[in-house]
Amino acid sequence: MSGGRINKPDTEADRRLRACLSGTTKRSFIMVAGAGSGKTTSLVKALASAIQVRGQELKRSRKRIACITYTEIAAAEIWADVGKNPLLHVSTIHSFLWSITRSFQSDIKVWVLRRIGERIAELEAAAANFGPRVQERTRVKNRSDIDRYAASIPLVEKLTVFNYGTGSDYPRGVLGHDDIIRMATYFMVERPLFRTLVSQQFPIIFVDESQDTQPIVVEALKAVAEHAGSDFCLGFFGDPMQRIYATGIGDIPPENGWEMIAKEENFRCPTRVLSVANAIRRDGDDLVQTGGRMTQDTADGAPLPVEGSACIFIMPADSRRDERLAAVRHLVSKKVADPRWADGLDADFKLLVIVHRMAANRLGFGDLYAAMNDKAPSAFSDGFLEATSWPLKPFVNFVLPVVEALEAGNEFEAMSLLRRSCPRLQSEFLAKSNIADLLASLRQDIAELRTMMSHDKATVRDVLVHLAQNDLLSLDPRISAFMGGALPVKQPVGARAEPIEEREDDDSASLEIAAMDRYLACPANQFWGYRAYIRQSSPFSTQQGIKGAEFERVLVVLDDDEGTHVQFSYDKYFGVKPPSKRDLENMAEGKSTAIDRTRRLFYVCCTRALKDLIVVYFTDDPSTAEQRVRALNIFPDEAILSESALGCGS
Repeated sequence: MSGGRINKPDTEADRRLRACLSGTTKRSFIMVAGAGSGKTTSLVKALASAIQVRGQELKRSRKRIACITYTEIAAAEIWADVGKNPLLHVSTIHSFLWSITRSFQSDIKVWVLRRIGERIAELEAAAANFGPRVQERTRVKNRSDIDRYAASIPLVEKLTVFNYGTGSDYPRGVLGHDDIIRMATYFMVERPLFRTLVSQQFPIIFVDESQDTQPIVVEALKAVAEHAGSDFCLGFFGDPMQRIYATGIGDIPPENGWEMIAKEENFRCPTRVLSVANAIRRDGDDLVQTGGRMTQDTADGAPLPVEGSACIFIMPADSRRDERLAAVRHLVSKKVADPRWADGLDADFKLLVIVHRMAANRLGFGDLYAAMNDKAPSAFSDGFLEATSWPLKPFVNFVLPVVEALEAGNEFEAMSLLRRSCPRLQSEFLAKSNIADLLASLRQDIAELRTMMSHDKATVRDVLVHLAQNDLLSLDPRISAFMGGALPVKQPVGARAEPIEEREDDDSASLEIAAMDRYLACPANQFWGYRAYIRQSSPFSTQQGIKGAEFERVLVVLDDDEGTHVQFSYDKYFGVKPPSKRDLENMAEGKSTAIDRTRRLFYVCCTRALKDLIVVYFTDDPSTAEQRVRALNIFPDEAILSESALGCGS
C-alpha cells in the first residue's frame, strides 16, 4: 500500500491505536479526533497497520476488515488511500448492513411481514387516539395507509427475492434505507448466530464519523463485539463536537476494557482561529486541541506557526445585511492586507450562511425550503439540509443525477442510474419486453423528464406523476399516498409560519399533509438551486461536506431572524435570549438542546479556516449581544467589533 496519508508521521494517538491491533488479543477502542486533527489519516493508517499485523491471518481464513463510512465519496477516498486492498471492505453503513443480510432472504421476508404488522398497529393506535380537532383528511389518510399495508401482506408472502433500494416498496420486494438499518440491527441484537457470522466474516470493523452513526447501529455493533470476545476489534473514529445530524449518537460510551484515545492535534487552523475553536469547545467537552497550522521559514526551512486572524462583528438584523457584509469584508481586507477578501475578480472567500432561508432565496429554492421547513414535521426539516428527508429522495437520488448526466453528455452514467432504479430495466420486466422498443420509449420519457426540469412550469407533483406513470422509478409508498387526485395547497407556497418547537398540540399527520401539499406545488426546477447549495455551501452537506473541508478565508454569518425552525439559535447560544421550555426540559433529561446543537455547528464552521475567520452575527439587540459575546470569552476583546467599526452609520 502506498498513499499520502499512510506515510504521514505517527502521532501518539496513532501509536496507541496500533497497540490495540497488534497485541496477542485485539482491543476495541474509541478515537475522539477534533476538527483538523487528521482523523481520516489515523483511520487509513490503522487500516494499513491492521493489514500489516493481521493480513496473513485474514488471507488464510478468508476474512476481511470492514470500514464503514458516512458517504460514498468518503468510502471512495479511503478505498483509494489504502490501495484498493482486497482484504478491505469499505462502504457506507447501508451498503455494509445489506451485504451482511442479503443472503438471508427467508429471514428478510419474515422481518418485512413483521414490520408491516408493526406499521398497521402503529396506525391503528394513532387512529384510536384521534381527537375531535383532527382533520378529516388526516383520518382518511390513516385509513388508506392501513388498507395499503394490509393489501401488501399477501403480495409479500408470495415473494422469494428482496432487494435494497432508496425507498421501501414491500409489494415489489424493495427495502429502503430505514428498513436496512432496522432489519440488520435487529438481526445482530436478537440473533446470536448472526452475530457470530458477522464477527467471523469481519473480525475488525472500523466506523468513520461515528458521532453521526445511529444509536441502534452502535448498539448492534457493540453486541457483536461483546459476543465475539477478544478475537474481535471494533473501532469508532469521530468527534461528538462535530455531530450535526439529529439522528447521530454523538458521544459513544466505552465498554469495559475498551481503549479511549484522544487525538488532540490540530494541523489546520492558525493560532488565533484555534484559540476560538477551543473556546467554543470548552463548554462542550474537555478536549483541548494543540498545535495549529504550520508553515516553513523561507530562510532555514524551520516550521513556523501561522498566526492568522479571527474576529466577530455584531450587527443589527435589519434590511442592510448585504451592505454590512460587504463593508466587513472591505474592512478586513485592509486590516489583513489581503485583497481577496474584497469584491472584484480576485475575491476568494467561503461564505457559510447559517441562515439557510437567505441562501435558499438567493439560489432560487425558497419555495422548496419553506415547504420543508415552515410548520413541517421534524422528519422533513431535520433531514432537509443533508438531503435525507424522504420526500426529497426521488429527486436527490434519481431525477437530478440522471438529468445532470444527460446534460453532461454522459449517457453511460445515465444508463447506470436507470439500470439501478428503473423498474422497466429490471430482469422480470426485460424478459417480457422488446428491448429496442423499450429503450426507444425510455429515451423519450427521460427526454420529457429533462424538459420538465428545465423550466418552472412543471411542479414537483408533475414530475413525480411522470415518474410513476411511466415506471421510471418506484416511488416510496409514503409519497404515493399523496399522489391520488388533486392536492389543494392550503397555505401559499413560501408563506412564513411560526416556529414549531413548542406546538405539541399540533397533530403530526396534519402537519405532514399540509407540508406535502406545499411541497408538491413547488416548481420542480428549484431542486437545481437546492442541489448547488447542499453540494457547496451547507455545513450539513453530505456530498461535498463542510466537515473535513477547509478554506483560506471563511466568513460565517449567524442570523436567527429568518429561521422558523428552532433547531439552532445563536441568540440562545450567546445568551441574548433565554432557553425555551423545551430546552430546559431537555437539559433536565440530559438531552441535546438548541444551544448544544448551535455550539456544535458554530465549532464546525469556525474550524474550516486555514488563515482568516470572520464571524458576522446579526441580532435584534446588538448592545446586549455585544455584552454577552464579550462575557463568553470566545474571541479576545479587541476582536469583537460593532457597527461603529465600519463607519457606515445606522
